[in-house]
Amino acid sequence: GYALNGKLLENTYEEWKASRYAREGKTCQSCHMPDRRHLWRGIHDPEMVKAGVTINVTAARIQSGVVSATLAIKNTGTGHYFPTYVTPKVVAEAYQESAAGQMLKGTLREYVIARQVSPDLSEEIADTRIAPDEQAVFDYRAPLKTGAVALAFRVRVEPDAFYTDFYRSLLQGNQAGKGQRLIKQALENSRASHFTFYTSRQKLPK
Repeated sequence: GYALNGKLLENTYEEWKASRYAREGKTCQSCHMPDRRHLWRGIHDPEMVKAGVTINVTAARIQSGVVSATLAIKNTGTGHYFPTYVTPKVVAEAYQESAAGQMLKGTLREYVIARQVSPDLSEEIADTRIAPDEQAVFDYRAPLKTGAVALAFRVRVEPDAFYTDFYRSLLQGNQAGKGQRLIKQALENSRASHFTFYTSRQKLPK
């Protein structure tokens, strides 16, 4: 099959074989088709995603005018990389909030968890996915903004992120041709699949 950077484009089976889930005899069907039901829930299902990871956030600190905190996301229930394949993207975000609960400009920081490839599949840009039983750590550090009273974390999923970029590149490059209307609709559909599955908000120390 087609490979980038020494890894198959769709490498889920090999990821599973290298994990403890294969050694323990826990099959793909046991998670995606429980009780032999043809659910095949995956990255588009918020509850399935939530069950696959454990998230911990440290208490926010302010030191020398800088707000800091850490979010750790561990792959505790997924028998392959989180997320698998090149299509989805998971984004951990943190930002400072005003008393009205609004995000304060300039305080947003992001950490992307994904296998990012170019739209033409010629290059692997980055691979920050989390292997089974491993974790990723997102360290938030930003100057304390005037009016900030809280620090918010959220983790959101873009299940069709690759397709979003692909459709956008077709439209921007005037390559859509007669399919322009359908590609515009496909782009909107891919954006509509986004969801947030974790949020936390903590007051900043005074």
